[in-house]
Amino acid sequence: MKKHSILIVVLLSVFFSSCTEKKKTESKSSEPLNLGEMIQPVPSHAVLKDSAYNIWGASMVQTEDGVCHLFYTQWPFETGFRGWLKHSDIVYATSNSPTGPYTPQKTILTGFGKGHWNDEAAHNPHIKKFGDKYYLYFISHRKEDLGLSDWMNHIFTQRIGVAVADHPAGPWAVLPEPLIDYQEGKPAHGYMVNPSVCQTPDGNYLMMFKARKPGAETSGKFDPIHCLAIAPTPTGPFTIADETLLTEATAEDPFLWYQNGKYYSVVKDMYKHYTGAKSLALFESEDGLNWGPSQNIMISKTEIIWENGDTTKLQNLERPQIWFDKDGNPAVLFCAAREITEEGGLEKPTYNVHIPLKKIE
Repeated sequence: MKKHSILIVVLLSVFFSSCTEKKKTESKSSEPLNLGEMIQPVPSHAVLKDSAYNIWGASMVQTEDGVCHLFYTQWPFETGFRGWLKHSDIVYATSNSPTGPYTPQKTILTGFGKGHWNDEAAHNPHIKKFGDKYYLYFISHRKEDLGLSDWMNHIFTQRIGVAVADHPAGPWAVLPEPLIDYQEGKPAHGYMVNPSVCQTPDGNYLMMFKARKPGAETSGKFDPIHCLAIAPTPTGPFTIADETLLTEATAEDPFLWYQNGKYYSVVKDMYKHYTGAKSLALFESEDGLNWGPSQNIMISKTEIIWENGDTTKLQNLERPQIWFDKDGNPAVLFCAAREITEEGGLEKPTYNVHIPLKKIE
C-alpha cells in the first residue's frame, strides 16, 4: 500500500509538472476557442431517432477506411424518460458520413446480470482510440438495497467501466471491475458517472467525471461535484485528484479534450449558473487541474437550428461529445435532444442530433 501511494504521488507530480513545461513550448492559437461561432445549421439527415425507443448520448470514432462508428444509448420508449436507469443498452451504428445518416448494426453492451458490478443496463458511451486499441467508457450499476428508495438504490451504485476492442465493430471485452471506486481521503462519493478521458501531453490519461459530496446518500441533497483522475494507461489504475472542479454551481456531462496547449471541457449548464441560460458551456484549463470559464463560454442554448431555417426549442440538449477531423479540429458536436412537451401533450421519444462545426482559420 505504501509503494502504491508513493507511485500515485510521483505520477501526479510528473503529470502536472509536464503540463507546465508543455505550456511553455507548445504553440497556441492566438484566438480564444469559440465553439458557439463554429456551430452550423443541422441538415435533416443528421439525427438518429426511433419511435419505439428513447435514444441518447452518441459518441463517434472514424476508422481509416472512412467509416464512422457511432455508439449510443437506447431504451424502450414505453418505460418513460427515466427508464434509462434500468433498461438502457449501448447500440452500435455506422455511416459513411460523420453527420450520418447512421444505420444501427447491433447492441454492443447491456447489463451482465446478478453477480456483476454492471448488473443492470449500460449507459452514456464515450468512445476513444488510444494507440491501436479502442476504449468504450460507459456507466452501469448493480442492484443493491442501500436502505434508500428504489431509484436511489440504483443511482448510488452507478460506476464507470470500460470495454476494449481492436476495432469499433468488436468484439468488445469489458473489464470485470469498475475503473474507479471510493478512495480514502478523495472527494468522490455516492455514484461515479459520466466519464470523459483524454491523453495528456506526457502520455498519461486524464479523466473528468461526476460524483457527489460525502454523505450524499443520506443527506437528500443533490450536491453533484466533478472530479479528475489520472492513470498511466487508458484502463487505469485511475487515482482521483484531491481537488474538485465546477463546484460553485451545478454542471453535467463533461466532454474533455486537449488542444493547442490547453485543456477544454464542454458541460451542460442545466441551471443557468454559468451562462445565464440553460445551455452548453465551455470551460478551460492550462494545467488540467485548475479550471475556469472560457472567454467564449456560451456554445449553444437548448435549441436546434435546421438547414431549412426552422428552429426546434428543446427541454434538454445534453451529453455533448465532439468528433475531431484528421487535422485535430472540432468537426461535429453530438448531443442528445429532448423536445419540449406542451401542456397536456404527449412526450416524444428523445433522439441524437449531429451538429456540424465549421473550421475556423
